[in-house]
Amino acid sequence: MSDIRHSLLRRDALSAAKEVLYHLDIYFSSQLQSAPLPIVDKGPVELLEEFVFQVPKERSAQPKEQTKDSVRQIIFSSLFSPQGNKADDSRMSLLGKLVSMAVAVCRIPVLECAASWLQRTPVVYCVRLAKALVDDYCCLVPGSIQTLKQIFSASPRFCCQFITSVTALYDLSSDDLIPPMDLLEMIVTWIFEDPSVLQVLMTLQLHLTEKNLYGRLGLVLFDHMVPLVEEINRLADELNPLNASQEIELSLDRLAQALQVAMASGALLCTRDDLRTLCSRLPHNNLLQLVISGPVQQSPHAALPPGFYPHIHTPPLGYGAVPAHPAAHPALPTHPGHTFISGVTFPFRPIR
Repeated sequence: MSDIRHSLLRRDALSAAKEVLYHLDIYFSSQLQSAPLPIVDKGPVELLEEFVFQVPKERSAQPKEQTKDSVRQIIFSSLFSPQGNKADDSRMSLLGKLVSMAVAVCRIPVLECAASWLQRTPVVYCVRLAKALVDDYCCLVPGSIQTLKQIFSASPRFCCQFITSVTALYDLSSDDLIPPMDLLEMIVTWIFEDPSVLQVLMTLQLHLTEKNLYGRLGLVLFDHMVPLVEEINRLADELNPLNASQEIELSLDRLAQALQVAMASGALLCTRDDLRTLCSRLPHNNLLQLVISGPVQQSPHAALPPGFYPHIHTPPLGYGAVPAHPAAHPALPTHPGHTFISGVTFPFRPIR
């Protein structure tokens, strides 16, 4: 039927309608020879609608676009998927130049392909691409980071994957692996505009529960938390003589909130003792003490509704025993409350 349609498209409306009826006469006559009740296929019906009833054929537009996107993704993957051979260096070099150029000219199809590539490629290669982009837009030409910053509205998916790769690149293990201030400010701006790179953990528990993996599959490795906490402790020690208590307190609050969401969603699996040991060297913080004193993870077989987080049953570390009903003891001092609200942006306070 596709060949017939192409020939009909070259005719005027009247002759095309006559031609459709002629071909349908031949088509059904052939079917009647093999079956008493011919089956009306979709193809003849579509020809009638398009060339007799003059209904534009828009149904094929979307599948064609989807096919085009799929072909583009396959070609991109074939070109740049690492193969573990000598060609990988040339492959990564060319990929870095291509994506950097796509950022410069805001070429969305290339950025979307790069986002898919970053999502399914081993982290060692993602880090190399992230470093190439950081070098181009944060180091080589002053002020060019504004070009990188503006692609957020064009391809949020690429920006999300880029943030993930940058996080893996800068592990804070040395001065060379501390992110530039311009890069940090750009990422904070992105998060202000769309806090969903932050809210992904809030939707994780639902998916894990549906697949019966809640409490069984940890997506945030506890080993990855160790160097992060150690670095926060080191920076707190350095900033302590500089009267930066507010900045230190804010950093610890953010750490506590991240831990609470990761544990509540089932992304971070660890024992309460492990968490206490990990955070024992950090400066005292009320919110952090509340988080590490509560039950970290329930039984893997416990059926919890989405968004449920078990109440804290034990008092915070560093405090005496707190009665279960504080309202009955008005003389007891209270501590400042902290709100656990997902999606609420927070001020970025660079320490200079």
